[in-house]
Order: sequence, then C-alpha cells, then structure tokens
Amino acid sequence: MNLNAQIFRLLAVLALAPAAAFCAASSLGRSVPLNRLVTPNGDHLNDTFIFRCYNPKDSAIEARIFNAAGAEVGKMTLKQRSTAASLTPYAYGEYYDLEWNPNTAGKAPGGVYVYQIRLETAVYKGTVAVIR
Repeated sequence: MNLNAQIFRLLAVLALAPAAAFCAASSLGRSVPLNRLVTPNGDHLNDTFIFRCYNPKDSAIEARIFNAAGAEVGKMTLKQRSTAASLTPYAYGEYYDLEWNPNTAGKAPGGVYVYQIRLETAVYKGTVAVIR
C-alpha cells in the first residue's frame, strides 16, 4: 500500500471515530478503552491496545480481536488488576486492564481491528487502529 493510501485510511479512521475515543476518559465505575490508536514500533508509547474493564465481581472475561474480514486475530490478556482506590480515593471496585499486542502471534498489519469483550451479560465492542 502506498503512502497516499495509508494517509487516506488513517484520515478515514480519524473522521469516523469520536474525538473522545483518543484519550483516556475517566473509567470509574465503567469500562472504556484507554487508547484506540496503536503504534507498535517498540518505543513503549501506545505499543499495545488497553481496555480498562470494570469487574467488581471478579467475573470471567473473554476478550478477542478481529480483523476487518471478521477473522479472529488475537486474544487480549490481563495486563494488571487494580482497585479503584489506587486510581482515586473516591471510588470503589476492581478494574482489569486487558491488553492486546499486535506484535504477538505474528505481526498484525496496519489497519482497523474490532475488539469484543464479554463480561457476564455485557458486551463491549469497538475499533482500534494499528498504525505501522
């Protein structure tokens, strides 16, 4: 893919995604993606996609990543568990930071991917863009 096509694809992703999706919103009492633009170049800045999942009951979580064709390309793993007290003294509950590294299990090419996270009866879905 040439440079103009890559730039066009990035601009399309940016235009279709809400602006709030590109910054880490407060996740107290809810589940949110912490970043939706991933640049897995090894500089330790946005190298992985992280979803903060509110899970006060310590329930089982299933978190998967799909490509644009709908094929599963990876599973998210537990990066860390934290209590709300460690995030702010005014909240309660437990959070799981789920992580997907596009460089594991084969190098995922740049493009748009879909995440799907199941927690009890809730299903969280959205997109994440990998920029190489």
